[in-house]
Amino acid sequence: MVKQILRYWKRPDRFVEECREQYGSRFALRIRIPPRPLYVLSDPEDIKQMFMAPADVLHTGNGSATIEKFTGQTGLAWLDEDEHKERRRILMPSMHGKALQRIEESIDRRAVEEIAEWPRDRVVELHPLIHRFTLNVIREVIFGGSGPSNWDELLDVLIAMMKFNNRMGSAALIHKMSPRTVRMLARIKPIGLGEFLELRKRADKLIADAVAEHKRNAELGDDMLSVLLRITHEDGSPLTQVELRDEMMTIFLAGTETTASAIAWGFEYLSLHTEARERLVAELDAGVSDEYLTATVNEVLRLRPSIPQIIPRTVMKPIEIGGVRFEPGMLLWASAYLLHRDPELYPDPYAFKPDRFLGAKPGTYTWIPFGGGRIRCLGASIALIEMKAVFREVLKHCELRRPEPGPEGTRSRSVSTLPAKGARMELRARTADVSMA
Repeated sequence: MVKQILRYWKRPDRFVEECREQYGSRFALRIRIPPRPLYVLSDPEDIKQMFMAPADVLHTGNGSATIEKFTGQTGLAWLDEDEHKERRRILMPSMHGKALQRIEESIDRRAVEEIAEWPRDRVVELHPLIHRFTLNVIREVIFGGSGPSNWDELLDVLIAMMKFNNRMGSAALIHKMSPRTVRMLARIKPIGLGEFLELRKRADKLIADAVAEHKRNAELGDDMLSVLLRITHEDGSPLTQVELRDEMMTIFLAGTETTASAIAWGFEYLSLHTEARERLVAELDAGVSDEYLTATVNEVLRLRPSIPQIIPRTVMKPIEIGGVRFEPGMLLWASAYLLHRDPELYPDPYAFKPDRFLGAKPGTYTWIPFGGGRIRCLGASIALIEMKAVFREVLKHCELRRPEPGPEGTRSRSVSTLPAKGARMELRARTADVSMA
């Protein structure tokens, strides 16, 4: 088991690929503490059965220890079936319809403003710049308008917390520890636990202040915080400050890390594939269609799905998937990473080929970068808009220059993966900038 854990944490993508080569599209991993087999599925029919299974058969409200120390245990990812369904229904309008139109306008405006400030003519890591952009977008989703007056400070704390969240530290299960154990560990400070607890305390205070300011200064609108403030429990009581904090921290993590990683991968692929990049630039310059831009985004998410391995489902009642019977207590894990690299679904699966999505809508059970079923990512539409806005704005005004000719490789980051060096490249102003035409 220890060997599997170490191999998975070192290179999860390579490890699951080796397992599929050896065992096929279904196999068991033992990478959880306490020990518990995790059954990985990567066949589209298996995944369809998993996503369509009734809530009383496959349970989704377990979250993940990887993010638990950051998000707490009362946000959407942790809720049981009926409460999860109701919370999703209530939150949906804050990310769709009129709210989405407002958010899209904000994304386009912010992309222009922020990317204009990105360094030119020197090599930089793009991922930190992209991550700050996605956090500012989520500020609009949560708070609407101009956001809280303490946003700059909260932004810095969130970024620092997420850097900690990417280290495999002893804090992975601090929400399951007794207060006495947490205090003891804080004194010992294993792998930065004391630092993380201090950051979390600061974030709690800043979020509480932001919520109080929102209550004082804003009419409750269609932003997420306004929606959360209108929610009441069965006894009529509002969400507690802890529940508000957990919900907001969940969206801060899930709504920024994954999208920033996908955009960073997009620049990695586009900088390596001249023909695809030039074709996309030509389409953007023409300004007639975004067909190839959409295909490019879909192909980036195929190769580097926002959530490579979907949050596990717990078997509550016996279920047969693909002729295999799974018993209560077992965990099922859909691997978007493996599914998207199935040569029967995607010929030449490791190649970056946006053309494969031209005139072809991604399949519901063959393209799952945002998960699927009852817990498909609520912010998927926002992520797609962000990706298009950043690619459009950068490529309309800049050329991509790589400091090294070869690919960067891969490193794990929280729930996703990144180019190993953070997508290092030089943005050089285009000689024929379309904005000057």
